[in-house]
Amino acid sequence: MAVGGAADVPRADTLTADVCIIGGGAAGLTLAADLDGGAHSVVVLEAGGAHRERAVEEDTFAVEHFGEPWRNPEPARGRSFGGSANLWFGRLAAPQPIDFDSRPWVPASGWPIERATLTPWLREAAHRLRSPAAEHLDIDRWPSHPTIETFHRRDDTDLAVFAWAGEPDVGGTTRPTLERSTTVRVLLDATVTALVAHQDGRALDHVEVARPDGGRFTVTARAYVLAAGGLENPRLLLASTATGERGLGNDHDLVGRYYMDHPRGEGSAVVDLHGCSDEQLERVRFLGERTPSPVGPVQFGVTFSARKQRDEGLLNHVVHGHLASDEQTSAGHQAARSLLKRVRRRDGDFGPWTDDVVAVVRDSPALARLAARKLTGRVRPTQLIVIDQMEQEPDRDSRVTVDHRKPDRFGLPRVGVDWHIGESTYRSQTVMHETLRRTLAGVGLTSFRSRVLDCPDEPRELWDMKHPSGTTRMATSPTAGVVDADGRVHGLANLYIVGSSTFPTVGHFNPTLTILALTLRLGDHLRRALRR
Repeated sequence: MAVGGAADVPRADTLTADVCIIGGGAAGLTLAADLDGGAHSVVVLEAGGAHRERAVEEDTFAVEHFGEPWRNPEPARGRSFGGSANLWFGRLAAPQPIDFDSRPWVPASGWPIERATLTPWLREAAHRLRSPAAEHLDIDRWPSHPTIETFHRRDDTDLAVFAWAGEPDVGGTTRPTLERSTTVRVLLDATVTALVAHQDGRALDHVEVARPDGGRFTVTARAYVLAAGGLENPRLLLASTATGERGLGNDHDLVGRYYMDHPRGEGSAVVDLHGCSDEQLERVRFLGERTPSPVGPVQFGVTFSARKQRDEGLLNHVVHGHLASDEQTSAGHQAARSLLKRVRRRDGDFGPWTDDVVAVVRDSPALARLAARKLTGRVRPTQLIVIDQMEQEPDRDSRVTVDHRKPDRFGLPRVGVDWHIGESTYRSQTVMHETLRRTLAGVGLTSFRSRVLDCPDEPRELWDMKHPSGTTRMATSPTAGVVDADGRVHGLANLYIVGSSTFPTVGHFNPTLTILALTLRLGDHLRRALRR
């Protein structure tokens, strides 16, 4: 078997496999590679081709917004082999134990599994991503440093660790395995248009698939895994109305609800480091992005201590930032950073870039001076630009919907997003800035300028982080969630969902590591379940 195209499947044909995976992104490809070589046959259906096609994405990924707008201009949904992982910069973070707790001050919180259950899978996922910091995603694994002494295990604050994947290209790392596989078949340009249940509604019977030329075929399997992302997972469930107008898995009107992201405050505060001592600079050194360390580039983020969250009813908020010299805040340097991010994309789509090139050329003398200073090791940060990465509480009315009156080229209904950000997110941001100002002042860093604190009446323009979550949430009871602790859709014996759509809460952690941990855990479950 190999990586091929849906056009290779005859019209009206029926393919049969033990496992059918819908989605060829990070989760789907990781699961397929994990199941490779076993006793079970696998078919992966990826809607995109080998590369992204902008015209197709503009049609199929069109979103109508009803609530908070998406301000982040970066693309985040990729329709190609590798999926949205092709747009991912490899940032890793592990959830904290409190993220899994049922918190009385956070409505609808609590996971049906504990953090300890996921710990070995998180470590394995980090190793598969070849992160040099795989064994150091827990702050307690780190030796003492002034940044740790300032914020870790304090009454009000603690620290979280962010790292980067050594191999973020999940498509690239899994493709050799999948191309050699004798048990896995990957079909590109295979758009699933419907999930069709048995007449009794207790299990999935087959999925319907569209080819680019309009031809159709079906796939039947013993187990189906929906791994299409935080927007496409609920879209496919809501679009599958053959056995009921509400769609599949939606007996309790939960599919698409509880939509969450990580609201982000970009440059919401600045710590002035002009004139600070070397010892004071080390107090914030590891809050900067991609700080060199013995285990590769890392970054620490300041969080509330678990006790402060409980005592004051706060969300799990984190702040980190960019350490920058005066030259690094120039328009030319920011444009150079933007160009670098575009080049790092693995899909070949750099987007519009001419304005950035012009800015770099205009600022080239200053950039040349900065490069010379870097070569001699004489670049010293003069400010920490603070970034808020925020949790938002689950809200039933924050949701993804579909409009059957507006189908895309494959007949799938258009997606609508009504994103709500609750007052608890804004309050937690305010308290975090107060806490950070107080903590920094205690070590002599008294110049902390915060728009949140200094201009409290100004609207806060929060960005989305392209982390769509919660739309097929995990819960023990079908009245509280769409899937159970194993990712199986309540009421359907053979349909599973994996991805951030199953997260009951989002904490502040970047989701990919947890997505892959849940994926590997699901692979283990499927191997056991299919042997029965």
